[in-house]
Amino acid sequence: MKTIITIVLLSVFVIILIQDFKYRAIHAVTIIGIGIIAIILNYLEPQLTFFDMLKNIGFLVITSSAFMIYLTIKNKTFQNPIDQSIGLGDLLFLIVITPLFQVQQYILFFIIGLMISVVVFILSKSILKEQTIPLAGYLSFILIICFGLKMLNIVNPFYIEF
Repeated sequence: MKTIITIVLLSVFVIILIQDFKYRAIHAVTIIGIGIIAIILNYLEPQLTFFDMLKNIGFLVITSSAFMIYLTIKNKTFQNPIDQSIGLGDLLFLIVITPLFQVQQYILFFIIGLMISVVVFILSKSILKEQTIPLAGYLSFILIICFGLKMLNIVNPFYIEF
């Protein structure tokens, strides 16, 4: 059962990857789907408590607030980073994957995922027409690789909990 649900989750990550690269947006149904599937996976084998998920969301709130303060100071006017610097879909994606990680692994995934996304974007900037980063797409691709490696019992890079 767990394997089937994981494969469904990987399929939704593939859909997000395609949507984000093609439209630079992701559909709300995919976000809701990931949230439900991640909670089901955690319910089947409880690895995280609700408090653990709240810690991950707290990390996102602190990071987002710091980014907003940075932009406000830099531009000398209040700046809302949503849809100017980061898309709402990207932020929601980061929230719904919280049931998959302990807080330390989530922070590690967040930092490494952002670094990889920026490097890949810079390297592909001359090829791509769009000048925005498909962050949810890049992070979905990283998760597809990580889940695949874990399912094949090769390695679990971020100690994903399922």
